[in-house]
Amino acid sequence: MKRVLIAAAVLSMVVAAAAFAADSGTAPKAQGMSFEERKADVLKHLDARMSSLQEEKACVQAAKNHDDLKACRQKHHAEMDQMRGEYGKGGHMGGPGGMGGPGYMGGQPPKQ
Repeated sequence: MKRVLIAAAVLSMVVAAAAFAADSGTAPKAQGMSFEERKADVLKHLDARMSSLQEEKACVQAAKNHDDLKACRQKHHAEMDQMRGEYGKGGHMGGPGGMGGPGYMGGQPPKQ
């Protein structure tokens, strides 16, 4: 009886996991893209990040005090978070668990 109960529980977890995976409905953007399309997409995002960094650099250079500097960083982080959100929707490096999240290359360290 216990074996049947355990088997039923395991089977229900497998079915639920499969249903959840099938229900997500969003395939990674990179799938179905040709190499040239993917390359253009990556270059577009690199240009956007470089532009944001240049704006942040100009802001930091113009800062007169600590509050100005802090405002520059906050603005830049907000822009980067927005870019990560947009880029991550397609299953790219900035998505959940990807290489663009907090703690990676300048992201905010995890709160403890």
